[in-house]
Amino acid sequence: MGRIELIVGCMYSGKTTEFMRLIMMYKTLNKKLIILTHSADNRYSNSGVISTHNRESMDATGLTHLMPILDKDEYKSAEIIFIEEAQFFPDLMEFTLLSANAHNKTVIVCGLDGDYQLKPFQQVVGLITHAERFTKLNAFCKKCGDGTTACFSKRMVSSEERELVGSEGVYEAVCRKHYYSA
Repeated sequence: MGRIELIVGCMYSGKTTEFMRLIMMYKTLNKKLIILTHSADNRYSNSGVISTHNRESMDATGLTHLMPILDKDEYKSAEIIFIEEAQFFPDLMEFTLLSANAHNKTVIVCGLDGDYQLKPFQQVVGLITHAERFTKLNAFCKKCGDGTTACFSKRMVSSEERELVGSEGVYEAVCRKHYYSA
């Protein structure tokens, strides 16, 4: 049987940094792996790259859906599947469960667990009960500035779009007090 690991948290919580750390660890074991990200995320570089907010980056395969990669040789030969920006994939749950349960892959999933309105990304949150390992990371509150834990992504621009890709100036990591204050 395969395995599922889940890394979630708010914006600026270090999800991608932790994700990249795991990639590097598995690379030292010479494991065959594939790194997938959503093609909509091109904040710091072209699509097909994962990048931290500090501009550290790694090459990845940019996709809009995960299921089509099942037929590719790179998927078939991979022992470990890394999925970044998981909240954007409409077929995340189906792909992850199939990969772990039927194809004996280790799947490491990284993304936001909730949107700027605190509504859960169901494809990500639904994997919690299936995961052998679940890590929720926090940031520091940008408003408090004193090390107060932040676990919410507050949108700083006016937009009704649920999946608005953005970073500095678009979102801030904030604590509960500052999330609910005007």
